[in-house]
Amino acid sequence: MASSPLNDVQHANFIILSLIRDAARADPGTACCRFGMTLAQLKAISDLPPDGVMAIVTGMGNEALFFPREDLDRLLQLPPAVSAVLVSATARLPAARGAKSAAQRSASA
Repeated sequence: MASSPLNDVQHANFIILSLIRDAARADPGTACCRFGMTLAQLKAISDLPPDGVMAIVTGMGNEALFFPREDLDRLLQLPPAVSAVLVSATARLPAARGAKSAAQRSASA
């Protein structure tokens, strides 16, 4: 088995950037809705050649470009049919990063 020159975070960034790039090239409007991105963001990604994607991915090192939803843990605990309805009815919010954000969420709950 061949080893990848990318670490796990870089590999995830590469896959997601490539998927978004391909979707943006096929149908920018649909890609905006599916990925919650602006047309400007999609254009910047879709204009990248494959070596440009790789350069960004390797240059970012261990820094993830895409983060899970804030409610991912709750969605994973629900039956698939319920989580699908909940996802369609709630806005996408990125997961808060850092202890301060977690403390603020706990205080407001």
